[in-house]
Amino acid sequence: MKKILSLFSILFSLQNSSFSQNQHLIDTLETQLKNHNTLKLELNLSSPSLYDTTAAKLLSRLAVEYRGNNPDKAMEYAQQSLALSEQIGYKKGMAIAYINLGISSEMKGDFLPALDYNKKALDIGLETNDKRNMAYAYNTIGVIYYNQSNYPEALKNYLASLKIKEEIGDKPGIANAYGNLGNIYSSQGNYPEALKSYTASLKMHEEIDNKYGIGDNYNNIGATYHDLRNYPEALKNYFLALQIRQEIKDVRGIADSYHAIGESYLSEGNYPEALKNQFAALKIQEEIDDQYSIAFTCIAIGDSYFGQGKYTDAYAYYNKALSLAKELGGLDLVASSYSGLAIVDSARGNFMKAFEHYKLYITYRDSIINTEKTEQIVALQMNYDFSKKQDSLNVVQAKKDLAAQKELNKNKLIRNTFIAGTMIFLLFAGAAILFYIDRMQRNRKKQLEEVRARISRDLHDDMGSTLQSISVMSEIVRMKSTSDNRQESIPFIEKIGSASREMVDKMNDIVWAVNPQNDDFENIILHMRAFGGELLAGKDIALHFKANGSLNDIRLSMEKRRSFFLVYKEALNNAYKYSCAKNVNVEISRTHHTLTLVVEDDGAGFNMNEERLITGGNGLKNMSTRAAELNGTISITSETGHGTKVSLTVNLS
Repeated sequence: MKKILSLFSILFSLQNSSFSQNQHLIDTLETQLKNHNTLKLELNLSSPSLYDTTAAKLLSRLAVEYRGNNPDKAMEYAQQSLALSEQIGYKKGMAIAYINLGISSEMKGDFLPALDYNKKALDIGLETNDKRNMAYAYNTIGVIYYNQSNYPEALKNYLASLKIKEEIGDKPGIANAYGNLGNIYSSQGNYPEALKSYTASLKMHEEIDNKYGIGDNYNNIGATYHDLRNYPEALKNYFLALQIRQEIKDVRGIADSYHAIGESYLSEGNYPEALKNQFAALKIQEEIDDQYSIAFTCIAIGDSYFGQGKYTDAYAYYNKALSLAKELGGLDLVASSYSGLAIVDSARGNFMKAFEHYKLYITYRDSIINTEKTEQIVALQMNYDFSKKQDSLNVVQAKKDLAAQKELNKNKLIRNTFIAGTMIFLLFAGAAILFYIDRMQRNRKKQLEEVRARISRDLHDDMGSTLQSISVMSEIVRMKSTSDNRQESIPFIEKIGSASREMVDKMNDIVWAVNPQNDDFENIILHMRAFGGELLAGKDIALHFKANGSLNDIRLSMEKRRSFFLVYKEALNNAYKYSCAKNVNVEISRTHHTLTLVVEDDGAGFNMNEERLITGGNGLKNMSTRAAELNGTISITSETGHGTKVSLTVNLS
């Protein structure tokens, strides 16, 4: 969500130009251009002159006025300005025309042409040493890379732009640069630093009374609070942004604010208000043909419909978003669309299709965020900081060179003392590091041995006895088959089949628990939903599965993940075998410190006072044991004729 909001925050304030269409100014400029061309004809000027330069500037100003709400018209004027500037060799006019073409293409979601236009503008800026246009070009190139989730390249160009803006004292540009850095921090999940950058940008925009910058920073601050799940504070800032954008008639910004407000209501579970604001955003985005934003909003609408249980409507909007995302080349949009389709498929019971969509979601998600990109970003930021510090050190060094000779001797003594102290420190530090590495290696070895022992124990306990039973029954079948009582071997063959299936099922549980890809709680939920749907479908029992969206950041160890799933599996198997139920409700939720699983059926129930239940059967004992392994508690309540409820509470702290 925040990516698209930040994108237009950068573009709106670029070049300090208005992005709401000022019709009066447009009419004035077009009249001036018409009069200018008429005068040129009257003067019979056929050779390149100052008149052509003035015309190129007027065409560029018209492109600026149109690009916020009519990118096609803006590109038309920019092309005219470019052609005229090339004809008379007006380099600055060519660079400005390329920038306008790049921004207009960016607004339409045409990223590759936008990148090409801005690189041409940058080449001209480098050739003519036009630092202001160089800064604009670097900034817009950064925007394009940012929008494509290429954060290292985005940061590199943002920093190049910032350095030039500092050199020329461009206060609005520096304010925007803080916003750009906030976007990068936010994209990497560093929300405290993002808030610092956005707040600094907001303060500077307030000082220069830039309404567009003020509105965009309120929106980005709201988006950051949204990511921190502080929805009241998010809505407060979103409404402040909307108020300012309505005041300045910022059409695209108004759409973004409606979208953001809808997202916050969606996160709170207020689906009617969410849809109301999302459709308000979609209407504006379709009017201005903002394809990228349309795709984002379609995903949000799909999420809201899914929350209401309207799976057909949700599926339609996820598919619409996916189609647009593939045309635009936005990896994050493609990943989000596939995620939505997987969730709807799973809710409908189409688990095979859900699995296919989920695999595609994982593929696109992993291509966006990876360790290599994060390391590149950190390296670039460090290089920039080092460069600034080095400039300061050079100034200090120049002053030191003027000091007296006695100060130089004193510095030598201090230096030698420092070197000796450093050598001693490094020796102790090296020893400490070696000790730490050795201890870490021993801990890893111990952990690996514990995992291997656990797997060995599971294989022995869960499958050893089953394999022994299969062996005994196979021998009985062999003996029966050689006698005249072959019919008697059929029950044993059936038992062998049942035992084999049970063993395969247990093996699958062990393999699933060991696989580190399943550490994400999102994968646990998908596995639980798929298992429940397949099991209960055999007796036409309807599964109603509800999992809160705040669960995805929970991380369970291999042992706890397996224990959690086995409690669920035991409860579901009991409902399948004994309940005669029509419906089974499963709900997984969390508070700040606890995780709760509830499995409830509407079946026959049982008498809780029966002796076998008081003493505890194997199933109940197993669930109690698993709960203890999870550092949690389990309770079972039932009444004859009124179903059964199993509740597991796990302490996450």
